[in-house]
Amino acid sequence: MNQIMIIAGKETEKENLVGLLDCYSDSQILYASNSKQAKEIIASASPALIIINAPLPSESAQDLAIFMTQRTDAAVVVLLPESYRNIKEYSGEDYGILTLYKPFKRSEFDRTVKFAMAFESRIAKIQEKNKKLQKQLSEVRTVHRAKCLLIQHLQMTESQAHRYIEKHAMDCRKSKLEVANSILQTYHET
Repeated sequence: MNQIMIIAGKETEKENLVGLLDCYSDSQILYASNSKQAKEIIASASPALIIINAPLPSESAQDLAIFMTQRTDAAVVVLLPESYRNIKEYSGEDYGILTLYKPFKRSEFDRTVKFAMAFESRIAKIQEKNKKLQKQLSEVRTVHRAKCLLIQHLQMTESQAHRYIEKHAMDCRKSKLEVANSILQTYHET
């Protein structure tokens, strides 16, 4: 289940945003009224989307948005008053922050949220692929270390060590990683 966090200083602002998110009824809506609450929430939750309704009482929505991009994988949307449009400090493009100026049309909000959710989904897929590649790389390194031990201790060639690990894995119905780990344990290299 996707989580969407709304950070808004007033309860009425929160309710208005929840109403705009009605098409995301399958998502859990998290709410914070200030940056302290928001930071506490992200310590235990992983929202896919964070919507910050500026201005926030006694804190910078821009600083909070930057913090969120650095500490979470969520897409971040900042809703700013029209009077902030020409203030350079509120440009979050360098951080991937989407900005929408108030008042806005429902269609603009929907399009921004849809884009943000699609962006977050793509990032999540890339991160998952990266985890798989990191795991594969780790396995290759482990097998390579095991081959080096076979070469060093049993005077095998690289191709003999490779064949030994493959054959042992097939004969014992184990993965090459399991065989490599047992070789590492045998020579106390774990």
